[in-house]
Amino acid sequence: MKLRVVYRVELDDHLVKAVYKALVAEMSMLPETCRGEVNTSQKALTLLFECSTLSKVRALNNNLIGLLALLLRIVGELENVGDSA
Repeated sequence: MKLRVVYRVELDDHLVKAVYKALVAEMSMLPETCRGEVNTSQKALTLLFECSTLSKVRALNNNLIGLLALLLRIVGELENVGDSA
């Protein structure tokens, strides 16, 4: 049995490509019993991942959500610096 999680994140056009690249790199390093993919549409990213055990899904979920939150926070800070310059 596989456990699957899917997220859809809407972003500004200019962020989709950068966040996509970071997440694709992360998806290439999944444990053997897990698989995942990242897809883009015009203003959104879709993350899909699945693993054979709940503990691996939870760990991967925490990792990817943490990475996504960090990337969006960095982008937000950089935009704020650009606005004040």
